[in-house]
Amino acid sequence: MSKISIKQATELALEVGRILLQSGSATNRVEKMMQKVCEGFGYPNTDSFVTPTGIFISVKDKDENISTSIRRIESRRIDLGKITRISRLVNCIGEDKCTESHIVKDLNLSCAELKRIDAEQIWPGWLRNLCGGATSGFFCLLFGGAWMEFAVAVLIGIIVSSGLKYLGRLGFNNFLLNAIAAALIVFLAKLMDLYIPYIRLDNIIIGGIMLLVPGLSITNAMRDTMSGDLVSGTARAVEALFITVGIVAGSGSMLKIWALWGF
Repeated sequence: MSKISIKQATELALEVGRILLQSGSATNRVEKMMQKVCEGFGYPNTDSFVTPTGIFISVKDKDENISTSIRRIESRRIDLGKITRISRLVNCIGEDKCTESHIVKDLNLSCAELKRIDAEQIWPGWLRNLCGGATSGFFCLLFGGAWMEFAVAVLIGIIVSSGLKYLGRLGFNNFLLNAIAAALIVFLAKLMDLYIPYIRLDNIIIGGIMLLVPGLSITNAMRDTMSGDLVSGTARAVEALFITVGIVAGSGSMLKIWALWGF
C-alpha cells in the first residue's frame, strides 16, 4: 500500500465514516471501517469517537505527529446498498485479489470512488415510490385488509413516498417530517373513504404508517448499546422515540380534525 500523509489518511477515513453514518450504519461499524482505512495506509494508531451527529478522529504516526479532525453530520437516511459498497471498498485495502484493489492503492482514485458511491442513485425515483406503495399495500393485507383496501393503501404509499422526498429537501427535522407524513396518510385515507364505500380505514392507515416506523433506528440503538456505545445507543433510541411521537401526533391530529368536521 502506498504511503500517504497523515492528514490525507485522516480526511479519507473521515469521508468514509461520513458516508457510512449518513447512510444509517451503526456507530461501531463506522469506527471499525475508519480504523481499517488508516491501518491500510500505514497509520495503526488511530482513535475515533462516533455519535449519530458527529465524527471525531485522531491519527498518530510513528514520529508522534497527531492529526485530529471533526465532521458534523446534519442529515441521515437509510441506504444499506451504499453501506455495502463502501464496506466492500474498505475491505479491499491490502488485499490484491479484490477487484477494487487498484482503486484503494491510489489516493486520488479512492477519493473519486467515494464521491461516485456517495452520489450514485442505483434505483430511479419512480421505482422507489412504487416500492413504498407496495410496502404500504402488503402491510395492509398483513393486518387483515381486503384487496380494495390494498389498492388504496398502495396509492397512498406512492403519494407519501414521493411527498417525503420533496419535504426532505425543505430541511424539515425528523419530528416535523414524520408528523406531516402521518397526517397526510390519514387525510388521504379519509378522503378515499368519501368516494369508495365499505373500506376499513384502520388497515389502510396502519399500512401507510408502517412506511414511517423507525425500525432500523431502533435496531441500531440496540446494537450500539449492546456493543458498549452508550452515548450513541441512547441518542438513537431518543431519536426513534421522537419519530414515533411525531407519527402519533400527526395521525392523531388529523383524525381529530376530521372528527371536528363531522366526518
